[in-house]
Amino acid sequence: MQHRILIVDDDPLTLQLAHRMLRPLDATCETFEQADDVVQRLGEVSVSLVLTDLVMDGMDGEELLRLIKARYPTVPVIVMTTHSTVDTAVRLMRQGAVDFVTKPLDKARLRAAVRRALDESSLRGEVAELREQLVQVDSSRTIIGEAPAFRRLRDRLPLAARSDAPVLLLGETGTGKELVAHAVHDLSSRAGKPFVAVNCGALSGELLDSELFGHVRGAFTDARRDKVGLVEEADGGTLFLDEIGDMPTVLQIKLLRFLQESEVRRIGANTSTTVDVRIIAATHRDLASAVDEGDFREDLYYRLNVVPLRLPPLRGRLDDVPALARHFLQRHARNTSQPTMQLSPEALDRLKAHDWPGNVRELENIIRRAMVFAPNAVITPDLLEFDRTHGEADPEPSPVSVDLSVALKEAKNALVDDFQARYVRAALRANDGVVAQAARQAGKDRKSFWELMQKYGIDSDAYR
Repeated sequence: MQHRILIVDDDPLTLQLAHRMLRPLDATCETFEQADDVVQRLGEVSVSLVLTDLVMDGMDGEELLRLIKARYPTVPVIVMTTHSTVDTAVRLMRQGAVDFVTKPLDKARLRAAVRRALDESSLRGEVAELREQLVQVDSSRTIIGEAPAFRRLRDRLPLAARSDAPVLLLGETGTGKELVAHAVHDLSSRAGKPFVAVNCGALSGELLDSELFGHVRGAFTDARRDKVGLVEEADGGTLFLDEIGDMPTVLQIKLLRFLQESEVRRIGANTSTTVDVRIIAATHRDLASAVDEGDFREDLYYRLNVVPLRLPPLRGRLDDVPALARHFLQRHARNTSQPTMQLSPEALDRLKAHDWPGNVRELENIIRRAMVFAPNAVITPDLLEFDRTHGEADPEPSPVSVDLSVALKEAKNALVDDFQARYVRAALRANDGVVAQAARQAGKDRKSFWELMQKYGIDSDAYR
C-alpha cells in the first residue's frame, strides 16, 4: 500500500517546496494551508505521516500534534520549525512528535526524516495486523458473526482501537460486550499492557470506590494496609467498566474528575497519582434516558460516549447461530478433552427458531449443557434445554417428582456453594488477600471471582 503524507503550512511557497522535495519518495503527498483541513482529512483516509509547521494562523502545530496523538496515536508527526524555535520543537518531540526539521528546508535532511517516519509507520501497521491475527487465533476471544449489523460492528473495531478516546459499548446483557472490549484492547497499541475489568453493578458504593481508586492504611476501620486501586493497576492499559449505568452518583463524580485530570487520589491520601488509562465502558441500560431521569450524570455520559459501539442482540442475527454453536462445541470440547461433537440438522433448526432472550451467553450455556448429557457425538433437538421458550410448557410433573427434583436441586446447589466458598477463601488466603492473584490461581477472571466473593459475603481484607 502506498504511503500518504499530509503536509500543512500557512506559507504556500513552503508547501510547494516540501512537496517537490518529497516527490521522489514512494508516497502520495497532500498539501494544506490550515490545520483544521488536516484534521478533517485524517478522519476520511488512512494516513502514514503528518508534516506540520509549528507556527501557523488558527490551529498551530502544537495544538495539531496534541489532537493527532489523542485521536490517531499511531500516526507519526514531524514538525517544521525555524532555528529560533528549536527548543520548542524538542519539547514537542517529548509530547509525541517523531522528529523535527528546520527552515529553510534541507532536501537531504527532510527526506531522511520522512523515510525514518514512514519505516516506523510501516512497522506499526505490521504489528497491528499481527495483533488482529492473534485476536482471531485466541479461541476464547474469537469474534464470530457475518450478519450485516454485526459485521459493521466488527469492521469498526480496528478503527476504534487506534484511538485512545473512551469507548461506550451498548447492548443487551449477554451480547458479548466484554469480548468486544478485549478485542479493542488487543488491537490497540496498549495490547501488551494490563486489561482490568470491574463490574460496577456487582459492588456496593463504598467497596467499588475502594476497588477503583484504592485506599491508604487507616483510611477506614478495616483498612489495615495500603491498597492499589484498579485504575492504577490498569496504568498504561485499558480499564473496562462493565454496567457503568449502575455506578452510584457519588462515584460518577469521582470518575468524571479522573477522566478530566487523569489523576487518582486513594481514599485517605493527601496526594494524587497521574495515571494513563484508556476507558471502555459498557451498559445494557439506555443511558440517555437515565440522564433525563436524573440517574446518570449528563457530563459523564458525554465524556464516555465518544466512540459508541452498539452490539446487536442474537435474535437480530439468527444466521450467525450455527457458526456460534459450532464454535462453542469446538472450544468446550478442547477445554474438557471431549471429542468434538456435531449438531444434527434438526437441532440447528431448533436453535435458529429460538428467540434468545439471554443472547450469546444463553446459547453457550445451552451448548455446554447438551454436551454434558449427549450419549454420543451428535447433539439432537431433545438435548437442547431452553431456560425460556416461545410459550412452550413442560408437561406438569407429578407431586412426587416435583418434591424429589426440588430436593435434589437444593442439595446439589448447597454442595456447589459450599465448595465454591471454601475455594475462594483458600485462594485469597494463599495470596494474602490480593484479588487479582487469587483469581488467576483459581483460573477465573477478576470479574467472575469478585462476583463469587459478593455472593458468599467474602471480604478480601480479612486475608491481608
